[in-house]
Amino acid sequence: MRKRFAALASAVMMLAGLMVGQMSAHAGTGQISMELVKAAFIVGGTGGKGTLVLDGRSYPLSIGGLSAGYQLTLSVVNLQSTVKNINRPEDIEGIYSAAGAGLAVAAGGKAAVMVNAKGVTLELIGTQLGVDLSVNLEGLSIALRR
Repeated sequence: MRKRFAALASAVMMLAGLMVGQMSAHAGTGQISMELVKAAFIVGGTGGKGTLVLDGRSYPLSIGGLSAGYQLTLSVVNLQSTVKNINRPEDIEGIYSAAGAGLAVAAGGKAAVMVNAKGVTLELIGTQLGVDLSVNLEGLSIALRR
């Protein structure tokens, strides 16, 4: 009886592993470009726009966010991102969060990895122009512009 149960449990675990592997294998990748304006003194806000390119089609995006922590910021940020684990354009929508620490005066680089509740991952890299003295928690909200 125990051998039969162990064999059944092993088969179920193998099947589950294959299903997860297939779901990941079918997830697509895309690209995002964003332009954000950030302003903050202790509490801050971010607003901007962007474009998702997925399967050769472009989708306009609205981007907003809030941040809290020790910060003094007035800057414009241009970011490019690889989007991973996305199956359809609507998957991009949601709240992305990351903890970060930054220091940029005049011009500087930015990099972050952020994930939403659907498992969509953004690998962001870009440039910033302005002043950003921060140790904060940031979150971005991304929505398709309709």
